[in-house]
Amino acid sequence: MDLSNVVDEIKNRLDIVDLLSGYIDLKRTGQNFKALCPFHTEKTPSFVVSPDKQIFHCFGCNAGGDVVTFIMKYENLSFPEAVRALAERAGITIEQESARSSATTTLRKRLVEMHKDACAFYESELGRNAQARDYLKERGLSDETIGVFAIGFAPGGNQLLKFLKAKGYAESDIVASGLCKDTERGKMDTFRNRVVFPISNVRGEVIAFGGRILIDNARAPKYLNSPETILFKKSSELFALNLAKTDVRKRGYAIMMEGYLDVITAHQHGIKNCVAPLGTALTEAQAKKLRTLTKKILLVFDSDDAGIKASVRALSLLYEDGFVAKVLLLPSGDDPDTFLRKKGRDAFQQKFRDVMGLVDFYLSLSGERVDIVRDLILIISRVTDGIIRSDLIREVSEKTGLSEQFLREELNLLRKKPGLSRSDRKNAEPMSAEKFLLGLYLSYPEHVHLIKESITPAEIEDRSVRTIFEKLYFLSVSKLEEITAKLNEQELAIVTGASMGLNIDGEEVEKNIRDCIRTIRYKKLKKRLRDLEMEIRIAENRGEGHLINNLQDQMNLLIKEGVADEGVL
Repeated sequence: MDLSNVVDEIKNRLDIVDLLSGYIDLKRTGQNFKALCPFHTEKTPSFVVSPDKQIFHCFGCNAGGDVVTFIMKYENLSFPEAVRALAERAGITIEQESARSSATTTLRKRLVEMHKDACAFYESELGRNAQARDYLKERGLSDETIGVFAIGFAPGGNQLLKFLKAKGYAESDIVASGLCKDTERGKMDTFRNRVVFPISNVRGEVIAFGGRILIDNARAPKYLNSPETILFKKSSELFALNLAKTDVRKRGYAIMMEGYLDVITAHQHGIKNCVAPLGTALTEAQAKKLRTLTKKILLVFDSDDAGIKASVRALSLLYEDGFVAKVLLLPSGDDPDTFLRKKGRDAFQQKFRDVMGLVDFYLSLSGERVDIVRDLILIISRVTDGIIRSDLIREVSEKTGLSEQFLREELNLLRKKPGLSRSDRKNAEPMSAEKFLLGLYLSYPEHVHLIKESITPAEIEDRSVRTIFEKLYFLSVSKLEEITAKLNEQELAIVTGASMGLNIDGEEVEKNIRDCIRTIRYKKLKKRLRDLEMEIRIAENRGEGHLINNLQDQMNLLIKEGVADEGVL
């Protein structure tokens, strides 16, 4: 039996209570079983197993799932490893994976060697193509820099495919490497008529390439990355980290730029602690690569709307991951590449005087002032270092006129909300009305129509719960096991918690549904009133009397509407 088809059979043969009893001391409590959670330290049991639903959930740390999920977490196994272990217990035969694992290791080594050969091929081709050399010269790159970054050229005519086959590589491996691809016209080079930039892992092994087209063509993307392979996951790698790591350690911080040429030009000008994500927004996996080198990041993105949005996203992620980050916005129309080529290293470093910290950057953004302040407080709420958090709150207070007490009240409200950060998700929390409603949806399918008629997913504030509701509203399946198969690990934990956290009389379902909806709308209204209160305080600090009167009118109208809306207020 194939690995991908064996999970259902495992669940049919292995009872979750019997299995987990071999790991933890389960005690029956009503229809369910309880135990001390094996995944976090606790004195009172909060780990619940449902024999009817064949799932578990911890109401202390929010871990949840089925038998496979439990074994993965308890024994620190990958999904395939957990499935193999459970299949053995259940007496299910699946194909042996050890040989496959060995074959994968061998293939990986072969693909690394293939990328090394491809890099040498591209470099030699650059020497034969005057147009590509002229392009790099126009971009201000020296021969030394071209050599350091091993920049090359990919010719047309599927020349790399011919070269690699002549070296003895099998066509199947060449396609698996991402260097070539299957098309309707046969196998073709992935990069053709492009300047290519090798992408290396932190050890310096070439694992992929990025290519820049020489002649702009509306039918072809300007930049192209290798497809994802067993060597290369775009969201996990940073361009030039292998070359920058020494200087990052030496200087104590990393400079995050947007593009290949930004980083290459910066290195050529002696600013070598620079890296870049690979054409996407910064990810947690990329930040993790930097965490072993530094906890300080300077973001140098373009000053256009896209660059500002990228800075906002990156700041949120970095502060949540324990970094301290600042932002440098270059003059309009400039990026690090163009600025350095026009004005040089000294002028670039003088711009460091214009670096903005988190608070100054956010308060410089255009938009609704209260939304900006609230987003800023949200990021601060995710900062785990108490000293840094206090300093940031003090700075916000000084620059907005909002009292520290008011800001701390807002921060505490945010920190109590579910799903704000990875660290917050580990903490225990009472079930929200939104999750309670989700539990009712999952447990009482005969009442689903009432929920759908009464509330839309857009009204759900918790983004994780809203995403699940959006999926549920469009799913045709109704059984819990069919629903969970369509959810990711985080969503599964929310679903198990919601479906097992109900303790109501079956005759009170409709009343509970209406109570939940009323509570959700009350919280939404209360948040809007809080926003108006913040706007009034900011307006008072600015002496904007007319605006204050307008905001107070809005607040009074909202209160009247809340009282009239079935007693929401």
